Amino acid sequence: MKNDRLDVPVRAEYASAVGLAVYCFAGLEWNAVWCCERIEPGSMEDLADRTAGRVADTLVHLVQGLEHSAKQSDLESGALEFRALVGARNNLVHAKPETAHDGEQALFRHGDQWTLSELEAVADAFATCGNRLDQALHGLLAERSSR
Repeated sequence: MKNDRLDVPVRAEYASAVGLAVYCFAGLEWNAVWCCERIEPGSMEDLADRTAGRVADTLVHLVQGLEHSAKQSDLESGALEFRALVGARNNLVHAKPETAHDGEQALFRHGDQWTLSELEAVADAFATCGNRLDQALHGLLAERSSR
């Protein structure tokens, strides 16, 4: 029913941090998709079968096929970072709610609690990597497509 979400016993600050982390990853993932499309148009045509891990693997593969340069090397580092961050995203979105030792509700994955500071740190990592891919999208990859 309307407003039932307000009965979920989780602090608003914690829920907001979870949501922002997920949102930041979504932006990162779509920057990766657009980088793939810029490198090889049509490479992301069938997104229905693309997990974040498959998008990351595709991006790494495509970037490694580019002519080597300092900008390509930076993009490759960003692609590899994205691939590593997929694991953090999976641990977050596949976590389960539990009661923490302090009585607060929190997400746990494999017995480890996602703390507020960890949520903020992972959101920052997602946003930083997303910005890095966005810079490549509008820098190196824009230069390539205008040739």
